[in-house]
Amino acid sequence: MSNTVMIIGGNGAGLSAASQVKKLQPAWDVIVYEKGPHISYAGCGMPYFIEGIIPEFADLFELTPETVVKDRKIDLRLWHEVLAVSPEQKELRIRTPAGVETVRFDTLLLATGAIPMMEGMRLGPPAKPRRVFTLKSIEDMLEISRFLEEHKPRRCAVIGGGYIAAEMLEAFHVRGLETHLVHRRDQLANTFEPEISAIILQRMTKEGIVLNLQRAVEELTEEGDKVVVRTDSGDLYYDFVLIATGVQPSTAFLRENGIELGIKGAVVVNKYLQTNYPHIYAAGDCAQTTSIVTGRPVYVPLAPKANKEGYIAGTNIAGGREEFPGTVETALTKFADMGIARTGLTLDGALQHGFNAAKYTFSARSRARYYPGSGELYCVIVVNKDDGRFLGAQMTGPLDSMKRIDVYAVMIQQGVTVDEAFKLDLAYSPPFSPLYDPVILAARLGRNYVNS
Repeated sequence: MSNTVMIIGGNGAGLSAASQVKKLQPAWDVIVYEKGPHISYAGCGMPYFIEGIIPEFADLFELTPETVVKDRKIDLRLWHEVLAVSPEQKELRIRTPAGVETVRFDTLLLATGAIPMMEGMRLGPPAKPRRVFTLKSIEDMLEISRFLEEHKPRRCAVIGGGYIAAEMLEAFHVRGLETHLVHRRDQLANTFEPEISAIILQRMTKEGIVLNLQRAVEELTEEGDKVVVRTDSGDLYYDFVLIATGVQPSTAFLRENGIELGIKGAVVVNKYLQTNYPHIYAAGDCAQTTSIVTGRPVYVPLAPKANKEGYIAGTNIAGGREEFPGTVETALTKFADMGIARTGLTLDGALQHGFNAAKYTFSARSRARYYPGSGELYCVIVVNKDDGRFLGAQMTGPLDSMKRIDVYAVMIQQGVTVDEAFKLDLAYSPPFSPLYDPVILAARLGRNYVNS
């Protein structure tokens, strides 16, 4: 049976799905609509391109349009923006370079990603050159890079307290700018435990970042060659500003058409990534998912989730029946030479979801104490006192020690208890860990909280 599969969005989730459908059903027509000129780019690499670590623009692309069309036999249509979806009629209304047209599909995948969130900030009319930026697309990245090269700014601000904010503070600082953090809280984003946030902020201060905390931004106005950042405690002035206050699903065009939307307007899907219309699927940053820890809906716009969802959605569109289990919200970044990692729930999150949770902190060496290059690894662990399961973990420390967060992610996803973790047979060698690896130490210490 022939099938026309249409996919809205040409990045990770969309192309992962398209490739999987063509692999499993090569005779089917698979059409990918992308509203811009770029596909399959490494969004997580954009801060490092701006910083100068990645020298070549082309290095950020996994697939070229030519590869997608010629090798994977996917009908890729750039500069095609989907304006509306009619689920029951199985139709799309699309703005193309030639005008607006309506097309019919058999199966549809929504993979429209996310857009920057402004958190109630008012933006004045843009100046020329533009001096207020976000970073969500290749076009954003190139515009920021051109501005830095052409206008030689000296003083800038990053508004926000999450992963992108930390990465862009580093990028601008390395480029030689006087770099400020402006954030509405006295800590970083609430995804970080306060102890981890305090360490990061201390390191930012040491590196020369100017902290403007507890300053809620009300309005941004571009006036001449300056940006006025109006906050609830006074005005700040910069040559340019980057807004990094988080993202929200790019789903405005789906409102009022019957497709169910949930957290922040994300598309609600079942475990097979189907919407409330079985012939319409959603994957990636536009889709809601489930917390494996709590079993409740969450919105987690992270690249690994997007690509896995795209792969599974493609499998199911092509006739499979594979489930996506959800997420434990594992994330990893860096500031300077300090790694920052997290997975699972914070203590506040665990308590809000009804767990009898406890939190404990400890420091450990990343390698054997006597081995050169050993550094301090600071850890915050959340456990369920009722059954001993790990619920969350966060770390800061040497970059080469941060992938330990994956061990915690596996333990949380599989429901491993502190007693079980203490008995894990993890590798030991002085160049890589102390005799009691920090994961094993976390389990040993956790037994005191669970068994007390």
